[in-house]
Amino acid sequence: LGAIKNVGESAIEPIITAQEKEGPFKSLEDFCRRADLRGLNKRALESLIKVGALDSLGSRGALLAGMDRILRLSHQEQQLQESGQATMFNLWGEIATAPVPALELKNVEIPDSESLVWEKELLGVYLSAHPLVSAARDLGDKITAFCGQIDEEMEGQEVTVVGMVATVRKAMTRNNRPFVSAVIEDIGGEIEVTAWSEVYERTEELWKEGNTLLVRGKVRLRGERVQLNCQGAVTYRPGEILEIPWAAGSPPPPPRRVTISISQTEDIQDDIARLRQVLAILEQFPGEDKAYLAIANSIGTVTLDLPTLGVSYCPQLHQQLAEIVGGEGLSIA
Repeated sequence: LGAIKNVGESAIEPIITAQEKEGPFKSLEDFCRRADLRGLNKRALESLIKVGALDSLGSRGALLAGMDRILRLSHQEQQLQESGQATMFNLWGEIATAPVPALELKNVEIPDSESLVWEKELLGVYLSAHPLVSAARDLGDKITAFCGQIDEEMEGQEVTVVGMVATVRKAMTRNNRPFVSAVIEDIGGEIEVTAWSEVYERTEELWKEGNTLLVRGKVRLRGERVQLNCQGAVTYRPGEILEIPWAAGSPPPPPRRVTISISQTEDIQDDIARLRQVLAILEQFPGEDKAYLAIANSIGTVTLDLPTLGVSYCPQLHQQLAEIVGGEGLSIA
């Protein structure tokens, strides 16, 4: 219990003492009578409920909805006991059932996925079950890799993974198009997944923390980080047969080859400045198309692959590059 966020040791000691003295709590009312909750604030009680510490007393949804009533009743009972007065519970003796109404709490359904998110957030682990065990079993014939196994040696490969969305960051590219960067995790690890505009616009509703997704993508390196460029995704639901739709409803076309030709001059500083301008422009248009630099001098032409600068070719990119190298300096294949 001490490992739960927002729950201090002093707040839970009276609960543990009460249970050790008279045994497990038989009901929610018994919990309110015996456990001194005055040192437990609402936030701490909420955390205990969310991780399942009170599951034997009721559903998490009902307990969360009734937190104010639980705390109020417990405080009343403790005050009566300290005043030396008989409480509504023990007035009738230990054998008889106290004729007081039970705490009728409204049942509120909480999805299992949300409970698991709470456990991971407040405890750092999944306590009741790992959310991906059943998913991995059901989708074993579709999964081609585990998140923790994907490394730099797999760059360029297409993989299919199943994972729970752990974090989500939505942003805009420099040419004002939306995309999402999310971390998904499975039993063995996690990986960053980027859904660029074409995919994101069709899958926007999927990228929510706690959702379990079947994701297909291409392994890419961004600096030293291994990422997955999402090509399609679908929500996992137990028992359903899943097929991942491509972003455009059909397999995407092969990546285009964008070649930028630059002629070397006698002004080295100017050449370097132009090269930096080109690279800066390419970084503004991330995507799946491949970029190459063809550098020509008096000896010949050397073509350089830019594996870490996948681009999304579009008229805006063409225009900005043409301003640097001229229209004749661009080749699209």
